[in-house]
Amino acid sequence: MTATPPDLKLAQRRVEALVRAGDVRALRELRDVLRAAQHRRKVTNTAVRYLNDPVAFSREVIRWGPDESLAPYQEDTMAALPVKRRVAVRGPHGLGKSATAAITVLWFATTREAAGLDWKVITTASAWRHLAVYLWPEIHKWSRRIRWDVLGRPPFTIHELLALNLKLSEGAASAVASSKPELIEGAHADSLLYLIDEAKIVQDGVWDAIEGAFSGGRTEGYPEAFALAISTPGAPIGRFYDIHMRKPGLEDWFVRHVTLAEAVAAGRISQAWADQRRKQWGADSALYANRVLGQFHASDEDSVIPLAWVEAAVERWHEWDAAGLPSCPAAATSASTSPAPAATPPCSPRGSGRRLRVWRATTARTR
Repeated sequence: MTATPPDLKLAQRRVEALVRAGDVRALRELRDVLRAAQHRRKVTNTAVRYLNDPVAFSREVIRWGPDESLAPYQEDTMAALPVKRRVAVRGPHGLGKSATAAITVLWFATTREAAGLDWKVITTASAWRHLAVYLWPEIHKWSRRIRWDVLGRPPFTIHELLALNLKLSEGAASAVASSKPELIEGAHADSLLYLIDEAKIVQDGVWDAIEGAFSGGRTEGYPEAFALAISTPGAPIGRFYDIHMRKPGLEDWFVRHVTLAEAVAAGRISQAWADQRRKQWGADSALYANRVLGQFHASDEDSVIPLAWVEAAVERWHEWDAAGLPSCPAAATSASTSPAPAATPPCSPRGSGRRLRVWRATTARTR
């Protein structure tokens, strides 16, 4: 004979007492309470079953259009995360890296929230603009495609999903500048996810701060930590490159190189586009190797200032320009961990206008 759960026994006794008392109104109220509790239990069980299965989440919770789905390599990436814990992916431009990152953030946040776990997601990138212009708008986009009826909760409110944050009852996802590893190191929760976008030139201090979350060495149970690093490759330097080269001490990262052939087969990249870029940039160029083949490569012109450093400096200029061309604080003009200081636009009050015009003209010729 199956034992009756204690909470159900209490409910039965209360119902019997209300029936004897003839309190119809109280009976209806109790009925509504029990139905709501049953619904919450069902919802929690539904969401929690995706806790360690981001691929099932993407297939069943995300609303896809006709002939739409994740590419096989995107599913490989997401499937590896709960198992390998640290995942680094490189590949050509146009793979759908931002979509993979956004759906991963939404999977992690909603399933941990449903399970009642204390959770946190830290998103960072080589340039703040990648977070503000690419990653977080992508998170907003994919949140609008969540099948909330399947997930069993109402859509995010305007107070929960903000421009660069997602704040729920049990945890939050936030954007953090990669120039401030101390903020990344200060993240604590029972369930942590680090998302590193355009990881190829993220400074070593950020990687070291993230590694601190794995110090407990747990592969099961809580606290738990995960890291997903995604990027087109650049010059053969930096921690992202070292991870993909399986350098000593970094073997615990699962690495995935998405090839041009895979991207073409998935319909993400046109073979005609790839062929044209080969003619335009040259088969031996860094641009072709990085952006079309998804390979680490540095050409002769990269030997002094790597292309990725120049791109990062241009991104910082966009941020500075959007901020109204403020004067540089002392910290910004001193030697820093940011790459390519010589390519950073001048922002000293004295003579800055003339140098800015010269810098703009120079960068215009390089585009």
